[in-house]
Amino acid sequence: MTDHSLPEGFADLERFVPEWVQPDAEHRLAKRLSTDMDAIKAFYGAMLARGEAALAWLRGHELGTLPPEGENLLRLMLMLAEVAPAVEWYNDQRVYDGFPVERLRYIHQISDTAAQV
Repeated sequence: MTDHSLPEGFADLERFVPEWVQPDAEHRLAKRLSTDMDAIKAFYGAMLARGEAALAWLRGHELGTLPPEGENLLRLMLMLAEVAPAVEWYNDQRVYDGFPVERLRYIHQISDTAAQV
């Protein structure tokens, strides 16, 4: 993404936008699997500290109407959800007792930001 902006009040998180804003679930999974745990934990800690504020901002908008900076914030929160089990449960990028990630096949991506009907 070329736009690294976030909504007003979230400038402290803008450093994460270039690397952690991913376009869809498949890319979020790949990012988690390819990132070392120290970087994941740094992202997780910063995002968790701002999670309630981010959710409060997002609640004020509907999918399909988010401005670009709001889409970035939403995608950061989706990435937080992607890495949380790695930090909270496994201390590892991989879910070692779950479904083999190599078998996942994304045949249809649902937009993260479009209105859901």
